[in-house]
Amino acid sequence: MDRILIKDKEFNTLVAISEEEQQRGLMFKSWPPPIMTFDFKKADYHKFWMKDTISPLDIIFCKRDKIIDIYKGQPLSLTFIGPDDKTDMVIEMPLGTAEKYGIKKGDSVNLKYSLNTLAKRFKG
Repeated sequence: MDRILIKDKEFNTLVAISEEEQQRGLMFKSWPPPIMTFDFKKADYHKFWMKDTISPLDIIFCKRDKIIDIYKGQPLSLTFIGPDDKTDMVIEMPLGTAEKYGIKKGDSVNLKYSLNTLAKRFKG
C-alpha cells in the first residue's frame, strides 16, 4: 500500500499514475472515499473539477514536498479549482480530513510508494 506523510500524520493512499487513473480520480466513490494522490512528473498548472465525484473532498495542492493551497471540492461540480501556481502533487481526501488533522499550507508532504506503484511509475 502506498503511504502519504503529511506533517507528522501518515495515511494510506491510492496513487494515480496513468492518464486514465488521473482522469477517473475518485469519480463514483461513495463516502468516505479513499485518499488519492496524483503525483505528476513535473510541476505544471493543475486544476481539478468534481464531475461524477459524489463525495465532498479536501483537495490539497503541493509543490516541492510542501502544501501550497487547500480547496474544498463540492460533489458533482463542474467548476475548476486549484491555485494559479504550478504544482507537482495533488492529494484528495474526504472533506474535513485536513481540518481534523490540522493540515495547512506550508506543511511538508512525503509520498512513499509501494513496489507495485514504483514499477508502474517507471514503466509509464
